[in-house]
Amino acid sequence: MKNYLLTVKQILVVSSLIFLVAGCEKSLERQVDGQPGFRVRSDFSAPLNADHGWAGALNENVTVEADQPFRIRVEVEHSAQMAESQQYRLEYRRNNGDWLPIEAHDFPHPQREMDVDFSLLTDGDQSSGCMVATGSPSNMIVVAEQHDQMLRINAGDETFSGFFPAPWEVTELAAQFRLPAQSCNGIAFVVGYVDPDNYCRVSLNPTAQTLNISQIIDGDEETCGETHAVVPVGAWLEIEIEIARNAIEVSFQDGAVELEAVLRRPIVLSGPGFQVPLQTQLDFQSIALVGEAKTPRVSIVACSAYEQGTATEGLLTGSRQPFQAGVGISLAEQTRQWEGENAHTEYEWPLVIRRYADGAVTNDSDDTFEFRLVNADGVVQTLSHNPVVRLAIPPGHVGGTFIENPGRIGPWQAGNGDLYFMMEPAETDNVFMMMKSTDNGRTWQEVDGEHRPQTDDLESVDSRLVGDTIHILHQVTRSARYHAFRTSDHPSQPDSWAICDEVAGTATAIAQTASMVVRSDGTIVAFYLGQEKIHFSTRKKNGTWSAMRTIDGGRRPNQAGPQAVLGNDDVIHLAYYGIDGTIWYRRLLANGTLTPRQAIATGAGTTRAEYGAVLPLIYNADKDEVVIIYRLASDLLWERRVTSTGVVSDATLVTDMKVVTDAVDSQQAGADAVLDGDTVHVLFIDAKSRSILSTNDSDGWQPSTIQVGNILGSWVRGTLYTRKDGVRVYGYVYDAGSDGGAGMNRFGELVLTEDVAN
Repeated sequence: MKNYLLTVKQILVVSSLIFLVAGCEKSLERQVDGQPGFRVRSDFSAPLNADHGWAGALNENVTVEADQPFRIRVEVEHSAQMAESQQYRLEYRRNNGDWLPIEAHDFPHPQREMDVDFSLLTDGDQSSGCMVATGSPSNMIVVAEQHDQMLRINAGDETFSGFFPAPWEVTELAAQFRLPAQSCNGIAFVVGYVDPDNYCRVSLNPTAQTLNISQIIDGDEETCGETHAVVPVGAWLEIEIEIARNAIEVSFQDGAVELEAVLRRPIVLSGPGFQVPLQTQLDFQSIALVGEAKTPRVSIVACSAYEQGTATEGLLTGSRQPFQAGVGISLAEQTRQWEGENAHTEYEWPLVIRRYADGAVTNDSDDTFEFRLVNADGVVQTLSHNPVVRLAIPPGHVGGTFIENPGRIGPWQAGNGDLYFMMEPAETDNVFMMMKSTDNGRTWQEVDGEHRPQTDDLESVDSRLVGDTIHILHQVTRSARYHAFRTSDHPSQPDSWAICDEVAGTATAIAQTASMVVRSDGTIVAFYLGQEKIHFSTRKKNGTWSAMRTIDGGRRPNQAGPQAVLGNDDVIHLAYYGIDGTIWYRRLLANGTLTPRQAIATGAGTTRAEYGAVLPLIYNADKDEVVIIYRLASDLLWERRVTSTGVVSDATLVTDMKVVTDAVDSQQAGADAVLDGDTVHVLFIDAKSRSILSTNDSDGWQPSTIQVGNILGSWVRGTLYTRKDGVRVYGYVYDAGSDGGAGMNRFGELVLTEDVAN
């Protein structure tokens, strides 16, 4: 998971943002009327105060694209009749619906994790990123010890209190800290702070040897929970505090001491802090703040084009009042206080509108999104016109989150030409979605979402299309599940889930890697990983599953990454990875007999990143030959072929370009392969550029050619089919750079042959 590392300058200013997507909608430019206005910026990389990169003119409504960040710049006036200072946030409404607040969740990865990094500071620096509440700021300073920087607080003659502000609600605090050898007064961590008379305290007392949770309500302190705890002094200690509105849970020294308490009154999830008693020293090595990550329809995001809190200059021409500097917002939900009088300012908000969001909700093409400013008291700020953007879905845009360890997951082509692909709507809401395209991959929609499988978290999924049904194997941590989906050419129940959540086998997986085949008699064989070995079970014609069998239960090495393909006479070809860096092959005959294993390769690497070293297998029925493509520790792809008699060909280099491996914890090589006639086509993600390239073995493996550039590719999966217009293509879906988040799945196709008649 990705951590967001904040510098001190970024932490000190907490404000809001919203990102807008590019593209202009044809509309009439409105005349400047002396009232505050807005302008949409489509160039997300433009400097904050650059007068270019606009999507439209002043007060012009524009069209923006889903999953493409953009910015809105707004003017705000402050008259003498208003309160001394004002603080603002953004709201939106979709298709003239209810107004909703806009939260700060980054894109494409919405994870809310923030490390306060003292190593970026220099010895003697007093700008620690901590906001001082009580005590002298001069008593807090960065010091170096054995080349490591840390934050040191000497409380002196009064209690020192400080807070680490966050741009969102904090649900977890983790800290590494140290009390000096002579300390006897301990430390308290502060959460749920409202004012000096209302907050919660987690206290560690080395003298009393206690861990205590208390709540201060209207100035009166009540103990909510207490336990014995040895608090060593002079040593680095660790604490994790999980914060809910009605409870606090503490883990001290990696779970050596744990305490949970129910609070007397609900608390706010404000930025946490600490209290250092008088005449006490405290050292911080690190502070980590965690919030609840979400993927909403619309959110404020971070913008790398400027630092949070950078001053704005007067670019817009709506207001006639004198200008005072505002700020550029980045990953925060409200502005800081502004105290202008008879003046106007400008704020710029970075935003994104997502295709799919938590709850598997969808933003569709031509949806409208209206934005307005609201102050801290909920008073709507007057603009000459509220910004309204219209959503566009780019051709081929799929959105959502890629399956983490995919086998063959489509796009499968039904008999009528419709395409199907599987994914999650968001990293924060990982339910199973079956996506469908009726126009050769140009647009995609979920089908039968009301009856989707209840088993979520698509860690490893493999599938096969047989007739009008997609058969699916889905492995989660403790079991492998079977689902089945009817495609649109099913005669009686098109586009519907037929089977969901059927248990194919029970095994606790060290890592989820699964593969499957469907035999000619309709029986299904599922392969899935346990703690050490690959297991398999068979779904019989009556719909029941056989007992689980284990491959090489008493032999080394342990295994991972099974890949299976059906051959002639219902023979199953199986290749897999050995944790000593080996690659193996064997067959499962129709009568259930496993043939002896055959060594295919060594040197595939020995970490979990290599578990998926073998690509989905290819079977050439005409030659009765299986093609095994695999990645070695050199990051190069190789292939060997096994004939029906078990003869293994020499190893051949597929491409001299290195392929990305274990992108976003996928534990597999970023490559895919299909067979067209006797020609093998491979798509792979270049490790250096992260672009998608292709090669094929027509007359030997050919030089690679680029298919998709200027991306941060992580996954690619595809299938071979003929479009309705007779064109033979290798259709595929790829992740263009979500970093494990959402919104970057896109469809592409490699044209192979065209029907001569067309």
